[in-house]
Amino acid sequence: GGVAAYFLGSMNFAVIISKYKFHDDIRRYGSGNGGMTNMLRTYGKGMAAATLLGDFLKAALAVMLGGLLAADTGAALAGFFVMFGHMFPVFFRFRGGKGVACTAIVILMLSPITCGILLLIFAIIVVGTKYISLASVMCVLLYPVVLSSVDKVLYGSIQGMPELMSILMAGFVVFMHRENIKRLREGTESKVSFRKTNKDAV
Repeated sequence: GGVAAYFLGSMNFAVIISKYKFHDDIRRYGSGNGGMTNMLRTYGKGMAAATLLGDFLKAALAVMLGGLLAADTGAALAGFFVMFGHMFPVFFRFRGGKGVACTAIVILMLSPITCGILLLIFAIIVVGTKYISLASVMCVLLYPVVLSSVDKVLYGSIQGMPELMSILMAGFVVFMHRENIKRLREGTESKVSFRKTNKDAV
């Protein structure tokens, strides 16, 4: 199940769309990242939406398959491996995205209430600061805490594997944002704009 989820995650739609629609590589522009935020900045909202749709389908499929094989444990493991594949895709020289959208979809599939709470926090931070990276890092750090709290309310205890995978996922997403964190501390991080594209080479 984990291997199948990893291969699904390796289907990086930002790279695929930029390659076959624009005959280019998204990783040559903006942040150099093969993910939805860089697609938004480089090719605009339509291509970012198409990337998100692809990420949604692959993550949802992986989690559903994992759930069919081994219930909540399988779903949580598949969620981690599809995110890992997105970050380090075997089909694209292990250079993928930072895993934020993919992780959000996994959270949605595993715990919709947790996802709703984190999306609200994400939106507040983005609106208030215009930093998607800051919102992403803050939300993944809160993910294990919010998930455990939701599980205690719903089930009276934490579930085990989903909580463990939430910690691992948070760790990897923060690791992938290490340069963003450095720029945030230096005050040089780019703010998001929804009005124009910025197709500048790396």
